[in-house]
Amino acid sequence: MRLPVVLSAVALAQALHMDLHESIRVDMNATRTTAETKAGVCDCMSWADVYYSGKALCGRANELYFLSKRGFSAAYAATEPISGLPHKVCYDFFKNFLTPSCVNIDLYPFDDDAKDDTHVFQLGNDAKKDKQWCYVSNDCDDLNGGQYGTNQQGFAQGAWHNLESTNYLSWKICKPAVDPMLKYWPLSDLMSIAEYSDVSVSRILRMAYPVVSIRGPEAEYFMDAVNEAPADSTLEDRIAAVPSPGSTWGSRLQEVHSMLGDIVKSGQGTVLDSPGHGDNFHVIQGRAFWAVKRIALGDMAYLGGHFYREFEATCVYGCATGERRNAVDLTTM
Repeated sequence: MRLPVVLSAVALAQALHMDLHESIRVDMNATRTTAETKAGVCDCMSWADVYYSGKALCGRANELYFLSKRGFSAAYAATEPISGLPHKVCYDFFKNFLTPSCVNIDLYPFDDDAKDDTHVFQLGNDAKKDKQWCYVSNDCDDLNGGQYGTNQQGFAQGAWHNLESTNYLSWKICKPAVDPMLKYWPLSDLMSIAEYSDVSVSRILRMAYPVVSIRGPEAEYFMDAVNEAPADSTLEDRIAAVPSPGSTWGSRLQEVHSMLGDIVKSGQGTVLDSPGHGDNFHVIQGRAFWAVKRIALGDMAYLGGHFYREFEATCVYGCATGERRNAVDLTTM
């Protein structure tokens, strides 16, 4: 008479055991999913998607920092009519830029006191100088000096009372070797993503690379000499072989000579600024020396909405080209 009871107890124990294992499995999967989700919340978000989905408004964070650092109210940036350069930055670049990556916080990182164009501009003392940033989820808890977002109510209050700029999303300051920072990308790759998003070549290079106040013509002789050295020379030998300008013409040429040597050796893409911080300038990356210029039909390209075609980047020195391969004759193989 007790056998059915025993069997029933055993069946119940087995069922409980299976339920326990199933519960553990579900909990482990949930934990794993949570951990995976948590790991991705600090990933940079696509710029165009952020604005299209209404998760952020251009100008509330660092998009127009080059203006807000001089007194422009970022709290009103998204409500004021935007024209001129702010329009080009927000509407022509950021709202079209699809690549989730870090860009320069300060588009024009120059000291306000450096008024003389012949002076080598020094970066200001701002804590955001030479930094890159991107939008991340509000769940990210590692902003590295960035700023947490807020809800819609907090955003509205910030706008109504002209308080500090607020945004729906958080933004972070990016870390080298952790985040996709455009400053470390080859110029050819920047050209590719500019074409993909149809954004200005000139704008993306200023958004990506650090800038120094050395004019392109000042650097041309140096870069020509570096690339005219014997092919078997090391980069250090090439730089050392460039004749020093001496002190006859003052210290400016010596400063430029030294800075150019350091820039070439570093391999870091660097914008050589133009008078008035214009959109035509030169770029150095290693031995490569590029000229960025607006095309003759730039107005047509811009007004037609083809922003990528408005500017061209042409290699002047130091860009190796691949050898053309002969076509393979498949009929005789």
